[in-house]
Amino acid sequence: MADIDEPHNFEQFEDEQNNKKEGDQSEQDFLNALKAMSEESEANATGKQLGFDLPEYEDDEEFKPDFTGDIQNPKEQYDLYYTIRRLLMANLPKGAKNQKLRQTVYDEKNLYLRNGVERPLDGSTVGADSRQAYLEFLRIAYSETQAWASRGGAPYDIFIEYYNLNKKMGFRK
Repeated sequence: MADIDEPHNFEQFEDEQNNKKEGDQSEQDFLNALKAMSEESEANATGKQLGFDLPEYEDDEEFKPDFTGDIQNPKEQYDLYYTIRRLLMANLPKGAKNQKLRQTVYDEKNLYLRNGVERPLDGSTVGADSRQAYLEFLRIAYSETQAWASRGGAPYDIFIEYYNLNKKMGFRK
């Protein structure tokens, strides 16, 4: 590739662009000129950006991907949420006549998992997703649901478990 007379500043670049006919300069020439301007600006940089003279920050501690701790773990959250759901579906009474009972238990569970965001009475969008609950809340709800299912508890028992969790967290008065 032939050497290209690259402009050394933005004004020179603009002048050259204005003097050439459209299509005269190839895309590669444009990219080379842009790269040269970028390299020149980096070489002339004094460390001041946007007028701020900030000290250099050195962090000896390496970035760790687990900085969120136990707040988020999508796979575990998914597994816990749907395990709780399956346990409830398998152990709550089935049928249309028990729909209100099941919904009441689901609503109490979801109130806990959504950090106190209640289901609107008019059936509109809640604005919170219990599937994205804090991992700690999911673990507690899972252990309570698993214990209830293991002992063959009544629907009232699991409702009371969730109700007590909500009271403990201040979601119920």
